[in-house]
Amino acid sequence: MSEVFQHESSFDVRDVRYRYLIWTGACQSRPPVILLHGFSQSADSWDQVAPLLACHRTVYALDLVGHGGSTAPADSFFYALQAQGEALLAFVAHVAAENGGRRPAVIGYSMGGRVALSSLVKQPGEFSRAVSSLVLESVGLGFAADADRACAADRDAANAARLRERGVEEFMNAWERLPLFASERHLPSNVRSHVRAGRLANDAEALARTFEHAGQHSMPARKEVLSALAAVCDQGVSVQYLTGSLDRKYTALSEELRCVPGVAVETVRGSGHNVHLEVPADFVRCVEAFLAAEPCDPHAGQTFAGMEMILD
Repeated sequence: MSEVFQHESSFDVRDVRYRYLIWTGACQSRPPVILLHGFSQSADSWDQVAPLLACHRTVYALDLVGHGGSTAPADSFFYALQAQGEALLAFVAHVAAENGGRRPAVIGYSMGGRVALSSLVKQPGEFSRAVSSLVLESVGLGFAADADRACAADRDAANAARLRERGVEEFMNAWERLPLFASERHLPSNVRSHVRAGRLANDAEALARTFEHAGQHSMPARKEVLSALAAVCDQGVSVQYLTGSLDRKYTALSEELRCVPGVAVETVRGSGHNVHLEVPADFVRCVEAFLAAEPCDPHAGQTFAGMEMILD
């Protein structure tokens, strides 16, 4: 692998400062990639896969609002999925401008994927003009029934209350024992320690607001999500939905996408919910194969002034 360099930067949207990491290698022949982390993580959580992806492109990993080195504003507005989706489109425009107008691919894990889907559902035209490809790793697709959404809202509210009452460390002790993360317990101790340190570095109030305004309950309805995915695929955006075979919940959910024209569904054997953490080399091979099949970008060299306007 050729030498890859990493550095840190930031940009502002509506007075909120977002930190991001950049990885660059000697060869920049392919379109850039934006990585969006999951709940209670940060851009640093991509440190195993970003250098591998950066062999042929520039890779950007964004700290979502209230996470990592990004601002944790007191105003709950900025935590809402719609606001985060708008900030994502601003960052996409920023990345495209740094790369000669080349549309980036977006890879979203779990909550990061929810942010991408919110942007896609609320602004499908802008999304399809700004993004070349979308990879969704273990991402919820919204709820088909109101009763299920109500249950999720209760869980998200309870989690927010628990964070405020007990603090981050006690909350994470329970969070890490969830069946969803069972396969992570078999990771090397240094990897588990690194993941836990990242989780404990978070602010309890910022995580509580994230549950309240960007939790599973806040997703658009599943019918809207599936319809919007079909629409952006029709507009030329390549979409991949990726899960680990040990994550039965999200692998079962992925079956609903097999009927959406243009969505590629992939299951990575031997991995749980967090594929890029548990089997990074397999994750990169799967994503690289998908991105290599991208058609030529008809929007290369264009700028998207409507999105750039909200950048400070």
